[in-house]
Amino acid sequence: MSVDRTSAEANIGDFLEKHGKAGFLKLLLTNYLFELVMYYLHSEKNPGGGIKEDTSYRFYVNGRERVYTPVQIERFKRDLRLECSRKADLIVRELENGRLIDKLTEDFIRNPEVAQLVDQALESVMRGK
Repeated sequence: MSVDRTSAEANIGDFLEKHGKAGFLKLLLTNYLFELVMYYLHSEKNPGGGIKEDTSYRFYVNGRERVYTPVQIERFKRDLRLECSRKADLIVRELENGRLIDKLTEDFIRNPEVAQLVDQALESVMRGK
């Protein structure tokens, strides 16, 4: 099923009306974090983490060389998405606490003060504070 531009804009408008900018940002961040982790797990090697084995292989095979079942993989993905949603919620709350949600619609990258506040909010969530 394809959606034309008008329908897509209406869908986004309806979502924003129902959930607001914070809800949209949470959904966006949830999906971004999920895809980022999945990309990382499916990369052959992850030199930044010092991992020398093929993690794309490890995603499907446990430490005892048994293949994970499709149910186990889907459960992992569901749990990962829930965790990404929790992190996204924390990030959005930090941005709301700093009154930054509305400023994100501005060109915040060019505004060093806002960019720094966003950076601090993200870092505090990632450090677990």
